[in-house]
Amino acid sequence: MENRIDYGSYSGYRETVRTLTEDLTVLLKMCDEISLVNSAQSIRETIEKVNDDHFEVAIVGEFKRGKSTLINALLGQEVLPADVLPATATLNRVTYSEDPYVQVEYKDGTSERVDIEQLENYVTKLTAEAEEKAETVKEATVHYDTEFCRNNVDIIDTPGLNDDEQMTNVTLSILPQIDAAVFVISANSPFSQFEKDFLEKKMLSSDVGRIIFVVNCFGTFSPEDENKIVETVRGRIGKYVMDKAKKVMGEDSREFAVYKRKIGTPRVIGLYAKKALTAKQSNDTELLAESNFIEFEKALETMLTKERGVIALQILANKLTNSGTEILRSVVMQENALMMENDEFMERYASAIDEIGEIRNKKRQEFVKINDAANKVFSDLQPVLDSYWTNIEQAALDVIENFQMSSDDFKRDQLKMVTAKLTDKIKESIEARAQLICEQIQNAINIAISVETERLQGFEDEFFASIAKIQDMFIIPERISKNGSTVDKIIGAAIGSFGTGGMFLGFREAGFKGALLGGVTGFAGFYATYYAAVFFAGVLGVTTALPATLCLMALAGLAGTFSANFAIDKILVKERIDKYKSNFKTQVKKQFHEMKLNTDFTETVRRQVFTAFEGLKGKIEQETEIILRDTQETLDNLNDLKNEKSSISEREMERLHSIAESASGIVSSAHSVRKVLTESMES
Repeated sequence: MENRIDYGSYSGYRETVRTLTEDLTVLLKMCDEISLVNSAQSIRETIEKVNDDHFEVAIVGEFKRGKSTLINALLGQEVLPADVLPATATLNRVTYSEDPYVQVEYKDGTSERVDIEQLENYVTKLTAEAEEKAETVKEATVHYDTEFCRNNVDIIDTPGLNDDEQMTNVTLSILPQIDAAVFVISANSPFSQFEKDFLEKKMLSSDVGRIIFVVNCFGTFSPEDENKIVETVRGRIGKYVMDKAKKVMGEDSREFAVYKRKIGTPRVIGLYAKKALTAKQSNDTELLAESNFIEFEKALETMLTKERGVIALQILANKLTNSGTEILRSVVMQENALMMENDEFMERYASAIDEIGEIRNKKRQEFVKINDAANKVFSDLQPVLDSYWTNIEQAALDVIENFQMSSDDFKRDQLKMVTAKLTDKIKESIEARAQLICEQIQNAINIAISVETERLQGFEDEFFASIAKIQDMFIIPERISKNGSTVDKIIGAAIGSFGTGGMFLGFREAGFKGALLGGVTGFAGFYATYYAAVFFAGVLGVTTALPATLCLMALAGLAGTFSANFAIDKILVKERIDKYKSNFKTQVKKQFHEMKLNTDFTETVRRQVFTAFEGLKGKIEQETEIILRDTQETLDNLNDLKNEKSSISEREMERLHSIAESASGIVSSAHSVRKVLTESMES
């Protein structure tokens, strides 16, 4: 199977997914044949998820950076409206469809299908009427026949980050949910103050690994100057990113060392979006090469397939090994049980049922330990939570204290402007402080989850040892099949290279670490700080968007609070600067007190902590119960069969052998896939 694994391109990735899904479909039929109802349902759910799965790429940046032009260049044709003025006023999604149309979803929950030629009338600011209409739109999905989206990639066009505060927040809120982001920067004005602030204050540390920074050149510089601009941007981003990571993780932490090694140099690519679009429209290969768009497309393809897609492949391969070994386990039990004498079978049946009960008892004990771990994390975070409001309030007070003023600022026509400027600085400061605290909290949760998944490896070892013990109860070593091979030998031949002897349940020693957690064990330490959101969300169903979630919640209140003018009419113009600042501080403290009363930050963090650990429990419960229920149902079915007949027919024997051989081959192939993926993820 190793020579079949190619996920470095869209076509290769799709083919690998297709191959693994086909193997899952084969296992599904086997489960139906031998009545593994729970495993069959789990496989169906996995296949359905894979069929609905696609990559999501968001294009972000300030307005007038060429975002829509870059998207059109990706699509190879002008699909989205572009203009020299701020154009995009909503989230626009482009997805594949042979039938071009637009589905408009409104903020009131309604939707309508419109002609694609009418798109700019719903999602832009090009006219007053369009802007008014766009304010009612939540998202517009453009269904279009493009080669790029045919690769199961959706493109999300976002409004300019500094064009409108509300739409900026909408853009920021989707970043934790997407697979990759393309941040467009103009070579004509690289790294504006807003772009700098975005990287320093709003970007999550884990986000940079899935961002490609594009410096869009417009032909106003020489190639040498453009290269210098790109290198300057790359250096600045690297510094901002590492400085942020140090603050979040701690410069001397193991997590920061891993982060620094994995992140490396940020992806920064210079290109000509307009040239690329023209080249694709005219099939001009020389102009396309000159635009450097090919390098960008390849970098995006690699990010989606080899870096993001590998996680989905890991989950698929893990599902194959789990389901395949479950089928093999059932085959061995059925064949051997039907060869036993009734009295012997009933004795072993009773012991097996007792063992299943004991496994469930151990699992309940394990869940108590997981709850204890969650309580400990929350307890360890308590000092941070207790000082949260004081901390960000102090950030506001520091701004006031250090704010430079002069006597001219107290002139009546100046005071309002000075107050507004001070208010903006306060908002910026508390936003940055709140963001940092939230990211530090999330980092602590991720590390704790990482530690707990590693600890759970011990339970996983015990679980599979107990399942092996149940299987051993129904082994008849002396039995030889018609063709001179036991089912155990069939299995052993398929995975003997794993060093497991003839026992397929030895797949744990074959490198299938973390089977109950979707392969998360062993990679958790790495993913605790890198790609955490997608990995834990995909494997454990855990939401890890705490910084974005909490900051949007907290800052919504902060922004509203500090948008007023702090009762200027009550501040006497003749008062000295210290009196002005004292009054300002009093207002700030009062409003922070009100926000603290109205916003239960501690409870929000508590829910996040326990939701994360509940995700671990849920995944273990789901995976263990699939195996335990099917094992018990197999035993019960065998018990019924033993009451009907005392031996197994040759035809039934051959059928079980055929299932065992096919399942063994699939398990062996899945092992090869996992081996390659593991090496890739650890490199």
